[in-house]
Amino acid sequence: MKQHIIAAIDFGTHGSGYGWTTVEDRHRDPKKRAVHFRTRWQGLSTTYPKNLTALLIDRKGELVAWGYEARSKWVTKVARGEAEGFEYHNGFKMSLAAAKSDGTEEIEGGRLTPERSRHLVTLYLREVYSAAVAEIELSGFSHEEIRWCLTVPAIWNDYQKQLMREAAVAAGLPDDEQRLQLVIEPEAAAYHARVSGVRTVRASGGRNNLMNKGSRFLVADCGGGTIDITAYRTDDRNRLEEIGRECGGKYGSEYVNQAFLERVLAKRLGSFEALDRVRAEAPAALLQVLGDWEKEKAHVETASTDDIYLQLPAAIDRLLTKEEYVSLGDQQGGITDHIVVTADEARDIFESVLPDVLALVDKQLAEMKAQRRGAAGKELIILVGGFGSSTYLQERMQEHVADRAVVLVPPEPHVAVLLGAVHYTYDPQTKARRARYTYGCQTAMEFRPGIDPEEKKLVVPDGRVRCNDRYSVFVSAGQSVPVDDEVARSFSPLYENQKSLVFDLYTSPEKSPRYVTDSGCTKVGTVEVDLSEVMDLPLARRSVTLSMMFGEVQIRVVARVKATGRTTAAHVRFSAAG
Repeated sequence: MKQHIIAAIDFGTHGSGYGWTTVEDRHRDPKKRAVHFRTRWQGLSTTYPKNLTALLIDRKGELVAWGYEARSKWVTKVARGEAEGFEYHNGFKMSLAAAKSDGTEEIEGGRLTPERSRHLVTLYLREVYSAAVAEIELSGFSHEEIRWCLTVPAIWNDYQKQLMREAAVAAGLPDDEQRLQLVIEPEAAAYHARVSGVRTVRASGGRNNLMNKGSRFLVADCGGGTIDITAYRTDDRNRLEEIGRECGGKYGSEYVNQAFLERVLAKRLGSFEALDRVRAEAPAALLQVLGDWEKEKAHVETASTDDIYLQLPAAIDRLLTKEEYVSLGDQQGGITDHIVVTADEARDIFESVLPDVLALVDKQLAEMKAQRRGAAGKELIILVGGFGSSTYLQERMQEHVADRAVVLVPPEPHVAVLLGAVHYTYDPQTKARRARYTYGCQTAMEFRPGIDPEEKKLVVPDGRVRCNDRYSVFVSAGQSVPVDDEVARSFSPLYENQKSLVFDLYTSPEKSPRYVTDSGCTKVGTVEVDLSEVMDLPLARRSVTLSMMFGEVQIRVVARVKATGRTTAAHVRFSAAG
């Protein structure tokens, strides 16, 4: 069925939302394209384009509520003493793949296994998907007419992207590459910035046109969990070409919140033990304090002199010992009904995270400068994301790069990725992306005496001498790869009864590794080609041409039998090791 609707889901660490548009002639011009997105959510009294990425699970493991409603119901249950056995989850996106040696990731003071996180992601996406479909169907369209897009961080590896797609399909989204695409978050933001126009941080001067031939710009997507950075150039056909190499890290606004807890709140309460006691016995009150801090931190400026006053909930007040209560007053000039964050402390909280963010920007600017080959001119930095709305971050960024770049902010930076994802899916205009690593597979090539070590020598049944563990390179790290480019290599089975070709897929930071056992080489998955349909051919005619597409968001693979030209089944499966 023809797709008449383009819909995107921006799944974030702190907040998530969806947007959609209709496919029609008047929307061919992206500047005239109307994108609809939801701004009203259960449990939220104001309007906002994203719902809270949170879930409330009951004693049986069933979903009670999602989004702001989940937090509201959780707070109510805690207040009434009815919370035992219930689970409130947020921040679970960041543990989609294991980060710790024990297979867990620290989230909001607790731990989630990757398996548990995948389950939570599926539950949440199911609710977003259902809400979006219900809204679209009210406009007279069916779910079969929708082409979907789901956003993912640029720093995610192939395994994490695979997990996200699997969670989306489990949530009800179509299991069809033509109807469900993934888009890199900063790339989506670039589409929004090109359509909406951007101004400098201090709103001086005219708008910058990012659709002009040769326009170069860096996109810094600063969200709740991650900071994703890459850079693009507009070619003579108004298409985007990635000129930077994706970089980023876990330096989002949630880590600013964590710094607030560790550097201010624990100190005011007297100790980390007191903070843990509040977390365990008054979690709803702690959420209230964090919510108030979330609102206040958006307005902190580099030159701020005013202190921030956060009301101390009664539930926390009751948990304080006499010594802790006296200590709170002593620290705050006798004030005990509020948590007072001084202007210096607020700056210190931001500065616990920002140096890492600015270092990433420096790294990307240096790469862009190298490509300029001495040409004069400042670069452009597009700052987006919920954290990108922070006045402090904007000012520090501009101050840090003043002699090298101009910082620009598009309208509604907190929704740039969502809106851009719709534009991207409607009309993809990305020409090429840069390979993050050198990708290749393990093969047995001709053995070269004096070069290849003897322990890698392999004699196959026909008497040929091969070298095992050779690294067959598909694309090299930093290489610009067109989105529709196929990288082809030929492979042949070694044994008469071999019914499949199985390749281990590797990555390396080096451009030309020789062996998969070289330092830095990492096995990230396997590629399997089915040979069952060609077993009737002589062994010498069972050679396969394996084509891999590295220019897309997810790597794709196609296999063809050289003797017949027939396409045979081929699959790529990534593993957690990547």
